[in-house]
Amino acid sequence: MESILILLRGNSGSGKTTIARAVQHIFGEKAVLISQDVFRREIFCVKDSPNNLAIGLMKEAVLYAKGKVPLVLVKGIYSREKYQDFLDFLIQLFPESNLVYYFDLSFEETVKRHQTRMQRDHFSEENMREWWLERDLLFPQESLKERLIKEGQTIAETVNHIMADYEEIRRRD
Repeated sequence: MESILILLRGNSGSGKTTIARAVQHIFGEKAVLISQDVFRREIFCVKDSPNNLAIGLMKEAVLYAKGKVPLVLVKGIYSREKYQDFLDFLIQLFPESNLVYYFDLSFEETVKRHQTRMQRDHFSEENMREWWLERDLLFPQESLKERLIKEGQTIAETVNHIMADYEEIRRRD
């Protein structure tokens, strides 16, 4: 079975989890969701730093899932500075079957979205400002590789766009 990688990246509060869960819901057991938050904060309780322990297990999870399910969803902030090697690994593992999305939102929009989350009291706007990365694109010179999700897009529009991109890759294979 050929698996397709969907990588969702962006700042805290941008909607990555909402979109990832919606896409995963469509696929059910035919998708696996590998979340940076779960691996880093819940399984390992490690700081967001280069070469943290969670990265190795995320790689193993991706390797395990590849070929077993049609869709491997990987989502997280995944800053280029800290996770470039991991992100390169993902792209190389799925050279012809990857969809990379970046949530290209304003800081104000992420704060607004954060206020609607259950964990809104877990960290503040000040924390979000400290973590903020302006347009942290993986491929700054090659804009065609990374698809941008803009703040005007609804959840349904975003999910439909991702599903259309997924189906396009499926048709090629």
